[in-house]
Amino acid sequence: MRKGIEMAAIVCCFGLVCLWAGNADKAAMTQKIETEGTAEEADIEAKIQEAAQTDIDAQAREADQADSSATDKGADELSSTDDDGESEYSNLAIADVTDYVNIRREPNTDSEIVGKIYDGAVAQILATAGEQGDWFQIVSGNVEGYIKAEFFLYGDAAADVIDEYVTRYAKVQADRLNVREEPSTDASRIGYVDNGEKVKVLENLGEWLKVEYTDEKSGYVAAEYVTVSEEFVYARTLEEENAEIAAREALEARTEEQESTAPEMLTQIEFPATSYTSNGELRSAIVDYALQYVGNRYVHGGSSLASGTDCSGFTCFVYADFGYSISRTPSGQYNGAGRSIGYGEIQPGDIICYSSNGGKSCTHVGLYIGNGQIVHAANSRKGVITSAADYSPIIGIRNVID
Repeated sequence: MRKGIEMAAIVCCFGLVCLWAGNADKAAMTQKIETEGTAEEADIEAKIQEAAQTDIDAQAREADQADSSATDKGADELSSTDDDGESEYSNLAIADVTDYVNIRREPNTDSEIVGKIYDGAVAQILATAGEQGDWFQIVSGNVEGYIKAEFFLYGDAAADVIDEYVTRYAKVQADRLNVREEPSTDASRIGYVDNGEKVKVLENLGEWLKVEYTDEKSGYVAAEYVTVSEEFVYARTLEEENAEIAAREALEARTEEQESTAPEMLTQIEFPATSYTSNGELRSAIVDYALQYVGNRYVHGGSSLASGTDCSGFTCFVYADFGYSISRTPSGQYNGAGRSIGYGEIQPGDIICYSSNGGKSCTHVGLYIGNGQIVHAANSRKGVITSAADYSPIIGIRNVID
């Protein structure tokens, strides 16, 4: 009798170990022992130890796997399963106003004004606010605050028209560049633009660009002395607004100067360096440069790799730093960046174009880095990450370099 009681106690202990381990095979083994009731205590003890050791080994393997994942930086980002289907345009907003509206510090019209957002300016929606949820908390440029939701196009409505809100600027590379009344060096000068200054491009005539010189005047600059970029319009802080007014007034004053007192100066033109021994070396440099920004934040319409930008801004600005001028929007890059190639021809540095609307348009771009991977500004939750190149449907690949 005593031996039977001891046997039952051991079996119960063994059953508890099996439950604790959660192993179906060990539970089945316990059922067999309980049914037959003929195993010796030593055999049972051995099986208990074996089961416990199996569980310990399993835990050790899980710990090793966890350590491996922790040391492999960004491993989850490289997997296509990490993509959650979030659209990068889900919190895009474009100001739809007659002129501008004020940005408030709090979601009410009595709150302090922290900036202004003009018609067509791009913003990122951070949250909804207000008792009725009728305010957006937004960030645009250097301004963060609150605006009534009614003043925006947002979501799919904004994504459908985003290409219409890109502005092209000519940035002067010469020390000083004259703005002419007509596209000719024989034409009268209406003013000048200094090195690093930008003017809005109205029309590309090849060797000449028609530009908006002041609010009231347009003119022409020689295309060979400028670089053209595409940018979005952003909200402005009150300080930025005042600085812009002062700059416009200074530009207006230049129209009063005689050409002889402000001659054109073209002696120190410094275009971006592209001194690489081969295209392969250039491609490698582009990839290495782009990967430095992994972990940076995503900002709709953002104008800087360092402070944050969106998918097409990321590829546009990376290429710009190597002397290439490509479109600022996904569809612009899909339709006009370099030449179209097949996936079998892809090389590091090429741009992969994606569609989230069944191929109707290009909605996202990424920079191919080799080994079936891309680096891209994914969305506002993930920022700049690396992913599998085929994480989303591919509709095209653009070779910008050769």
